[in-house]
Amino acid sequence: MAVTLTDYDLPDAFLFREGVTGILVWQPQETIIVMGQSNSIGTSLHTAAVEADGVRVTKRPSGGETVILTPSTIALTVARNFPVMIRFGDFFSMVNSVVIEGLAEMGVSRLGPKGISDITLGNKKILGSSMRKVGSKLVYHAVLNIAENPALFSKYLSHPRREPDYRAGRSHHEFVTSLAAEGYNFTHGEVMSMLNRMLGRLMASRQPITDL
Repeated sequence: MAVTLTDYDLPDAFLFREGVTGILVWQPQETIIVMGQSNSIGTSLHTAAVEADGVRVTKRPSGGETVILTPSTIALTVARNFPVMIRFGDFFSMVNSVVIEGLAEMGVSRLGPKGISDITLGNKKILGSSMRKVGSKLVYHAVLNIAENPALFSKYLSHPRREPDYRAGRSHHEFVTSLAAEGYNFTHGEVMSMLNRMLGRLMASRQPITDL
């Protein structure tokens, strides 16, 4: 059977509806390939491997490159209303900064923002994110690699057509790492609790974005 797209019905789909705001932090229960709006099956995937393993493929409402969700990752989505719209880059910075702060409080070092919207540990990526504007709100969603082996990404995903400068042509398994691979053996529950706390604080904040 050829690889086909399924409807985007993941747990955070409701946050893309106009007028809905909030946060959702969740652990995927299966392996799912999630393509960005500009991606196609033929150019983004190693279709023979995807077909052989029966991996589900869907396409999210936002842009960016293809990602893989697995039970060894955590997905997070933040939908916030902006009566005066801000730039995508500003909202990426707002959310990623509180994620970095929370991970640092848990003892993770060498964290930083790189590229358009990545979080890195050293010079390797642990979180990638994308965004969509829906009416007067922005929807940020991301995947944080807790313990997934990056070799899985090389198995199913082609090299992206676009990449940040810091990637420097590295393959998926050379470019991506996980918290576990770097010696941080947190449970999903510990990280999800931190993310809910930090993102909840962000949603409740009325500070100007320059103060965040």
